[in-house]
Amino acid sequence: MPTPQAPQVFPEWMPPHLRLMQLVATKWITQPLLALARLGVADLLAEEPRTVEDLAAHCNVLPDPLRRCLRAASSVGVFTELDDGRFSPTPMSEHLRSGVPLSLRDLALFLGDESTTRSFAQIMDVLRTGEPAFETANGAPMFAYLDDHPELLATYQGSWAPLTEGVAQALLEAVDFNAYGTIADLGGGNGALLRVLLNACPDATGILLDRPETIRQAHPDLDDGPLSSRVRLLGGMLPGGIPQDADAYIIKNTLHCLGEATVKDTLRAVRTAIGERQDARLFLIESMVVPGNGYDWGRFVDVEVMINCGGRVHTRDEWADLLPECGFALESVRDLLPPQWLIIARPAVAVTGAWPR
Repeated sequence: MPTPQAPQVFPEWMPPHLRLMQLVATKWITQPLLALARLGVADLLAEEPRTVEDLAAHCNVLPDPLRRCLRAASSVGVFTELDDGRFSPTPMSEHLRSGVPLSLRDLALFLGDESTTRSFAQIMDVLRTGEPAFETANGAPMFAYLDDHPELLATYQGSWAPLTEGVAQALLEAVDFNAYGTIADLGGGNGALLRVLLNACPDATGILLDRPETIRQAHPDLDDGPLSSRVRLLGGMLPGGIPQDADAYIIKNTLHCLGEATVKDTLRAVRTAIGERQDARLFLIESMVVPGNGYDWGRFVDVEVMINCGGRVHTRDEWADLLPECGFALESVRDLLPPQWLIIARPAVAVTGAWPR
């Protein structure tokens, strides 16, 4: 398995004490970026550089504090301050725009929401108890909280949709899904991934399973559009409701949000649904903790899910142990679209109706 090269996190000139300062003072960077994301500044700068006064007027904020936030963002490569005082976009700021490929605007808004910052403020409780902090901080588990806050739920779903488009294209390059008559996307959100796969595989049918509140927001193409006759929309929560008639089972960025017992129960439920069909396959799309001490996105996602929902990002070796325990053989692991990995598993043992604990 290839290990990604670590990017340049710090400028070479920066001494150790300033590198540490940059890490412990990340709010000096993230909070201005979140404010600029909320204001939609990247969209306003999409066509041409603009003055701070012009931007402030459009955003209904004061020019001086806006300039100071823009300067902070420019120091880390998000926007550029020109010699005449105007600000211009950069390749990174393009990903703060709305509706563009690999947009991170909704992800920034979700990660910066007060509900998630409240849970992170209780990290010491997580360290002492091993329990996630979101419910204690906000009065309900994360996904129940999202169901009660539709705007934040829409932001959460929007966080992953642009990345899903890129993952879907990479997945099509890695796997010939024309070989699978029925594709089930378990925990598949609004169906963005399944929609791309079905458009590329005109003879395939699809099944989308997610919480009822999410299924009600399924992509129009799947709900009542051109793909609706080829898709079944199922409301349910993992590990329940696994359809028994799929040939390819896809679980993308879902298992790492679940507790370990629920992960095992979900994998075993999929294995039971597959039965004796040796041609069926399980496709897991996940972040992964990689060996070494380099920059590793999977380790940061691991902390996110530890605090907010009690989940875990696994290593390759952990998957190699976990899958056989649940009736699968690890077939292959490959990098997909960073920071995503594709884990393919095939049915291994006969279904007996009783799984080891």
